[in-house]
Amino acid sequence: MYDYRLTPLEQTIERIYSTMDIREPHQLDVETISHKLGIWVHYAPFSSRAIDRGGLQSIVLDNRLSRQEQWQDFGHELCHLMHHAGNQLSMGESFIRLQETKATNFAYQFCVPTFMLLAVELPRLESEAAASIAAVFGVTSEFAGERLKRHRRQLTSARIAERLTAYFHAEEIVKRNQGIDYIVPTGGSRMLLCRERGVIGYMRDRDETD
Repeated sequence: MYDYRLTPLEQTIERIYSTMDIREPHQLDVETISHKLGIWVHYAPFSSRAIDRGGLQSIVLDNRLSRQEQWQDFGHELCHLMHHAGNQLSMGESFIRLQETKATNFAYQFCVPTFMLLAVELPRLESEAAASIAAVFGVTSEFAGERLKRHRRQLTSARIAERLTAYFHAEEIVKRNQGIDYIVPTGGSRMLLCRERGVIGYMRDRDETD
């Protein structure tokens, strides 16, 4: 696999786990992590939520959920404790939606950390890959399927960015070597311009048949 660069959020999550000396999926556990972070975890028969009272942080997990769902909720509520402040009851609806979207994205990254996921050899078939993620990271099949889709989209975006960077870098080298100051698209070709010498040539664009 090529040298993938973690996003800022992925780097943050890796640092969080690094401070807790957690590097492997089998170490992902609600009780262990909450203890290391100094967060109280309680289980009750109502929807999961995060509570911060004067710096005393706790997470209540719905005891009617499966262990996998509780782990996912833990990741979601942990984001609220770490990055969000205030009582949602006094917030506008759009701001609440923004916080929930960020917490959901954080949960996908926290419950299935990218730096761990990159070390897992996944089957090519999407359904089998999702099943593998669910088993290794202790999440539901639905959560694993969505995490896989997000992961593959990110990998594709990173590859495209890497290729574009390489392309523009190569173009800059050619421009310097040939004394080209500007490359101007002209429809089917690109005009090569030099400030001192004017037009010094044309370069035909490749089409799909080339």
